[in-house]
Amino acid sequence: MALLPDEVGTIVEHMFNGMAYGKMLFENGQPSDFIYLYTNPAFETLTGLSGVVGRRVSDVIPGIRESDPLLFDIFGRVARGGKPEKFEIHVEALGAWFSITVYNPKPDHFVAVFEAITERKLAERNLLLANERLSLAQRTAGAGVWDWDIPNGTLTWSDELFHLFGMDPATAIASFDTWRSVVHPEDMQRAEDVILACIRDHVPLFNEYRIVLPTGEVRWVDAFGDTAYDAGGNAQRMTGICIDTTARKQAEAQIEFLAHHDHLTRLPNRFVAKERLKMAMAYADRANEYVALLFLDLDSFKAINDSLGHNMGDLLLVEVSRRLQACLRETDTVSRQGGDEFLIILTHIQDIDAVTGSAAKIVDALAAPCEIEGHALEVTVSVGIAIYPSDAQDTETLMQQADTAMYHAKGRGGNDYTFFSEQMNVARVAALAIRAELRQALAGGEFALHYQPQIDLVSGRVLGAEALLRWHSPKRGLVLPDEFVFIAEDCGLIVPIGDWVLQEACRQAALWQQAGLPELTIAVNLSAMQFRRGNLQQSVVQALSASGLAPALLELELTESILITEAEAALETVRNLRSLGIRFAIDDFGTGYSSLAYLKRFPIDKLKIAQTFVQDMDTNPEDAAIVHAIIQMARALGLRTVAEGIETADTVEHLLLHHCDEAQGRFLSSPLPADAFRHYVLAAMQPSVPNKVLT
Repeated sequence: MALLPDEVGTIVEHMFNGMAYGKMLFENGQPSDFIYLYTNPAFETLTGLSGVVGRRVSDVIPGIRESDPLLFDIFGRVARGGKPEKFEIHVEALGAWFSITVYNPKPDHFVAVFEAITERKLAERNLLLANERLSLAQRTAGAGVWDWDIPNGTLTWSDELFHLFGMDPATAIASFDTWRSVVHPEDMQRAEDVILACIRDHVPLFNEYRIVLPTGEVRWVDAFGDTAYDAGGNAQRMTGICIDTTARKQAEAQIEFLAHHDHLTRLPNRFVAKERLKMAMAYADRANEYVALLFLDLDSFKAINDSLGHNMGDLLLVEVSRRLQACLRETDTVSRQGGDEFLIILTHIQDIDAVTGSAAKIVDALAAPCEIEGHALEVTVSVGIAIYPSDAQDTETLMQQADTAMYHAKGRGGNDYTFFSEQMNVARVAALAIRAELRQALAGGEFALHYQPQIDLVSGRVLGAEALLRWHSPKRGLVLPDEFVFIAEDCGLIVPIGDWVLQEACRQAALWQQAGLPELTIAVNLSAMQFRRGNLQQSVVQALSASGLAPALLELELTESILITEAEAALETVRNLRSLGIRFAIDDFGTGYSSLAYLKRFPIDKLKIAQTFVQDMDTNPEDAAIVHAIIQMARALGLRTVAEGIETADTVEHLLLHHCDEAQGRFLSSPLPADAFRHYVLAAMQPSVPNKVLT
């Protein structure tokens, strides 16, 4: 079949390209191979193949039939008389791209004209990759490109810009009306003014504004651009990008928030509270009003935090914050100062009585149990109150005075509020002085123990003694525990002091036995701080080991607050020590929670009835009823009872009548130094000496 004139012209046109002439081979009607009959020099140059004439292509390029089936399909189709075809193919065996035009000069033959396009293909691929990277970068950065033909007023947007504006590039149209439809109404005028000002002043564009997506979501964008001008200074084109900066804006807002708020409770922090206090004081001066500053500290938070974990403590702080906010007006401020401390600023105060009402409301609000993750947490608060300008003229002094009042409220047992007074300053200065002296007292051996006998009410026999701490201060003389123990607990010195008490009490009890006294139980009071900060179990074991005292002769007195606030840590320690034979008593029973649940959980041997009930039971029927109830309950539970604070013979008779087991108090004996206690026991053992209990 002869070539048509246009085909001849095309071949001539490609004479400087590679050319091959060959015969197709078919099997079962399908092209299976072809034989090269002619190739021009350019073919050899482009393909790198030589000496191919007379050879099958499958021999020249092994595996080509499988790797490039498109080549055989098109060659076979044209060789059978089909129309000329042009296609591009990547010949894997040669590692090159070709543009091939195939003609049919006669049946089962072909002419193929080759053009090497590898460089163009690589350039196209690199351009495609670059565009893909640019598109990816734009999508990642939330960026879109825009171009504004200023004289014609036309806009062109990239697909990314449409996406940024929440639109479909296939249906939306780039225009200023479209742009205005997404710009936040509050930012519209300013955004347009910035664009016009940049064109007028020949400065690069930087525009920051909000957009509202069709979904209603509000986002922030930054627009950057530059303007091209003609020779006459007329603006021709502005090109730039828009970047989604919502995440950055949110991060900046979060940083700004955290700089002025507590990260956990979201309340204003110390810095903000101080600034608001200054503003409130300045306003109060002009309005002739008062400002009340309340300093709050949770009474039992550390025990909850230590026993149930910091996560539970954090949840409790959040709940406390919520309750405090619910107690206040919009003009007031509540701030977390750190830990479990809060500050409240009450403004526009014209009557101090209003402060009393607010403080009482806060105390009541926090006294209610907090239900958190299945736990009913009970936490109370101590509140100190200072008034501006009555108590102080500046913020620092006012905050110190509120803090002082808070400590005074805590010292009275907590769960209360107290107004500042000058006497508190005196007391606090004295407390600081005592704190400094206590450190020297422990190192200088200024502490001593006195021992108050504990008497069996039926036999009158001395069963043991309670070890009571005394401080022989070179400056103050004899100092009783009520004057310094709470200070030692506040600063943590109660732990080493408590260890010394254990060691000394056990040592003295062992010495009495060596001196011929009968086996006597020695009772030692424990502080909650010893469970919390010390290693109580190790301290007790060391005291017993060093003294040689039998564990059964040591009785450790717990307060009900320890059983509640240190419940988990205390329970394990108590059980471990109980397994050694050590006995346990609950001190001042009846003044705390008096919970049967704790009596059931803890291996208690004895209840010590608080002296506040014992001292008045002869004249106060209610106190007598409480004492009777405690004794009956203890007998039912198999526990012994000890009545503290006995001051009259009538009280002894009353207690005997109701089957109380033991007694101690000034009527029987005041606390005695160790040697005086020894003589007391020896005298009580003599038949000729009258016994106050029996007589």
